[in-house]
Amino acid sequence: MQKIEILVEPKTSRLEIEEMLGAWAKQNLAKVRAMGRLVRRYKTRGENLHWHIAGLRKGMGTVEVTYQPSTGKLTVLVHENRRGDWAGLAYKDLVEEIAKRNSNV
Repeated sequence: MQKIEILVEPKTSRLEIEEMLGAWAKQNLAKVRAMGRLVRRYKTRGENLHWHIAGLRKGMGTVEVTYQPSTGKLTVLVHENRRGDWAGLAYKDLVEEIAKRNSNV
């Protein structure tokens, strides 16, 4: 697994994160899908927000993003079985883009 954790401004809204991910995905021929608590209810409580960014072409792979609003911790990762020919490198570009946008805030 390839994983990078970064800090963004705590309490950054779900909408702001989704807009950032969506803009990056569009530029990289990918699509963002909300996952986990964003799309279904669980019996247990939790604050983590989770998305998958998958390439539009078959075999591109999937980048996963998890955000914890209270701490501002954002985790970007790629599992070995989801690397594809794009995701294994693209996740680093996503982290750089998020860091750049976060420093401008």
